Amino acid sequence: MQNQTYESNFLFPRRMLFFHANRSALLIRGLVFFILGLIGLFRPIGSLAAVTIILGIILLIDAMGALFLTFACRRYLGVFWSLLLCAAGIAMIVNPVEADVLIAVVLGVWLIATGVSELVSASVSPSRFFLSGSGILSILIGILLVIAPFAGLAAFSTIVAVLLLISGTGMLVLVFGLRVPGLGSGKTNKG
Repeated sequence: MQNQTYESNFLFPRRMLFFHANRSALLIRGLVFFILGLIGLFRPIGSLAAVTIILGIILLIDAMGALFLTFACRRYLGVFWSLLLCAAGIAMIVNPVEADVLIAVVLGVWLIATGVSELVSASVSPSRFFLSGSGILSILIGILLVIAPFAGLAAFSTIVAVLLLISGTGMLVLVFGLRVPGLGSGKTNKG
């Protein structure tokens, strides 16, 4: 009976109940995101190296799982891919800054190739202006990443830090601003 009355008083009752029930998890997640965002703003390259190490560990675990499945399923063609993933994970853990630079350079080359492809496509496209503008922008950002990978990494890390701050702040505002009448106090809304 309480849920029926509660549902008639709120626009999104199930979502409100979910947030109320998971308040402590949301609080912890919001604090972690907020702190990581602050660290990322003040130490962009250092925080990016930490993220690279975590991704390297995840990649290494994934590679071990893929290697196990390769042998378990007797599909030995996957051994090369699994060993390549394993090597990449180890490289990301041992040399995170060099791995980030390599990732930035590869991303820059990819952006240059994409930009050239967009410029070629713009010659036959009816929306030439937007496609050529996008192609030129992709080429310029790609060249910047190839020439100065640390500048691109710092910019990327700062953007991620700002997004983490916004997300963490939103979660904290939701936790501290969430008031659900009738829940936890033993009262029911009779309407």
